[in-house]
This record gives sequence, C-alpha cells and structure tokens, in this order.
Amino acid sequence: MAAIARHFRSVAASRAPARRGGDSPDGVGATADRRADRRADRRPASAWPPECCRADATLRLWARRPPAPRPVPMDLRQLRYFVALAEEGHFGRAADALNIAQPPLSQQIRAIEAELQVTLFDRSRRPIALTLAGRTLLREARQILSQMERAEAMTRRAGKGEGGRLSVGITGTAALEFAVPVLSAFNRRRPNVSLSLREMSSPAQLDALEKGEIHIGFVRPPVVDERISIRLVHQEPFLVALPAAHEKASAAAVRLADLNGTPLVIFDRLEAPGFRDLILHVCRSAGYVPAVIQDAPQMLTMLCLVGSGLGMALVPRSAQRLAIDGVVFRPLLDDSPQIELYAAWMHNKEAFLVDDLLSTIEDMAVTDQQVTDL
Repeated sequence: MAAIARHFRSVAASRAPARRGGDSPDGVGATADRRADRRADRRPASAWPPECCRADATLRLWARRPPAPRPVPMDLRQLRYFVALAEEGHFGRAADALNIAQPPLSQQIRAIEAELQVTLFDRSRRPIALTLAGRTLLREARQILSQMERAEAMTRRAGKGEGGRLSVGITGTAALEFAVPVLSAFNRRRPNVSLSLREMSSPAQLDALEKGEIHIGFVRPPVVDERISIRLVHQEPFLVALPAAHEKASAAAVRLADLNGTPLVIFDRLEAPGFRDLILHVCRSAGYVPAVIQDAPQMLTMLCLVGSGLGMALVPRSAQRLAIDGVVFRPLLDDSPQIELYAAWMHNKEAFLVDDLLSTIEDMAVTDQQVTDL
C-alpha cells in the first residue's frame, strides 16, 4: 500500500505547477523529472525510428544538391550530328561517318531531345526511325545547314572576286518570255560567271537536278520530290492558238465552247504531265469537247500542227513570240488559271550562284505588265 501511495504522489507532483526546488521535498523530484524529459528530447538521432532518420538524410541531401543545369541551346555541330544519324539510321554508322566515338554522339542527341523536350528517334526499332518531331527537325536542320554552307561559300567567293559556272534548265516557252530579261540582268550582276542554258521539259529538268547535271531549272508544276526546293517566279495567261483559216480566227477573243468539235493539239503526257492536266481541266470547265486529241512533244511542234489546220491549242502567252505562219493567237474569254513557272533547285557546290540568280529575279520583280512592255 505504501508503494501505491508513493506512485500516486509522484504522478500528482509531475502534473502540478512548477515550484522552486526549495519549497518542499516534492519539488526536488518534479524538477528532476522535467530535466530527464528534456534530456530525452535531446537524445541522439540513432534513437529515433529508422524511417525518420531516412527522411532526415534525404532532406539534407536535397538541401546540398546544386540546381539542375539549364539545357545548352542547339548549335550547328549538334544539327550535323542529328542529320547524320537520321540519314544513317544507326548510331555506330553515324559516328563513323562523323569520325567521332558513339558515346559523344548519343550524348549530343539526348541533349537536343532534352532541350526541345521531345523524342526525336524511335529507338525500339532497327534501324532506328524518326518520330514526327524528328522528321520536322530533319527538314528544318537540312535547310539551316544548307543556308549556312551557302553563306560561307558566297562570302569566300565574293571576297576573292571569283566567278564560276551555272547550268540552267528551262522549258521552251519560258525561254521565250521569262529567261531573256532575267539572264541578262544576272549577267550584268555576275559578268565573270559562265552560263549554260539547256532547253528541257519539266520532267527532264527534275531528273537532271537529281543527277547534278543542272544547278537550277525553271519548270511547270507539279514538283513532288521533297528534296527539291521550289519558288514561284513567273505567271502568264492562256491564249488560244487557231489555224488562220478557222472561222473564229477573226474574232477579237474566243470562248472555248464556241470551238466544240475542233480537234485539240496538246502536250504529250510524258513531256509535260502537269501542264497537260491543267489544259484538260480548263477545257472541261469551259464546256469544250474536242473531236480529236492530237499529242505533240514540244511547243514548236504543237504550233506547226495548228498552222497545218489539224486543230487548235491552248498555249502560254509567250508562245506567240514564235510567230509560226498560219497560226493566229487570240485571248481566252473563259475564266482560267494563270500558267505558273517555278524555279527548282537542289543543294550543290554552285548554290551561291543559284542564290544570286534567285536574288536577281526578286530584284527585277518581273510582272506580266513589265513583260508586256518589253
């Protein structure tokens, strides 16, 4: 019983308000208890539960961790690495082509992906394949690298006062109206450059560009090869070419529906597929139905057939410069699209001259009215 009484007295003393130790014997015990509690609160970390120790260590590590470095902006070297890997489809072969080890190549590709926050390659496939984001970057990267190389080449050659040689492909009708003022202006700008002009159909020009036989071509659409860059440089309207003996030859202008039954002379599909389709579209839209369709490979051949009375033809305005006997040219009253001419080129060692020729065309701003005034 005495022990139980002492226990209750000690509990009551611990809950009682603090008293100075000299007030009573019980005050000494209460003060000692409180000191013991404070010492317990200051016990070493090893006495705390393990999960508390781990959390505390993690917080201390994060507090000492340096801030994450910001991604370094892409440079031309990284773009070259990316293009090489995209073209090779294999890290080892791309590294060999770049004359570097594979780990640095992998690091640079990961750096680009980290900066852009996209995945550029599907690495689960063999060979590795570009993602949609990768295909987009490849197209832009090629243009950037090409422009940089052109800028370097143009700067060096300009500094040395060097000339060069430019091989140009052009369709027959474009040579009649468009080429003369443009090439004349280019010759004044670059008198030391040797110009080679080749008359070719549009498909032949595109093939020659791919083979490197010409540096730039002037073609009729369409151009579907994504490796070939294009730019609209000239437009002109349709004219109707009629035999001089045709009943509508004396009219000031002609509607196609009034020529129903007249044979149609048109470009051969192999020589000018896009131009042929455009002519047939204009004829159908205007309600013209030919009795016969006569194919011809070139404009001069077409006009010779028209002059022989074998049919009529829809031709570019520039065709009237050929002045074939027995052929008259009349404006078209029907609504019809303009005939477009595009410059087409691929990256090559003469790219700086191609850029100069395109700049010449832009500076001239050749319009239909200017051509008419020549």
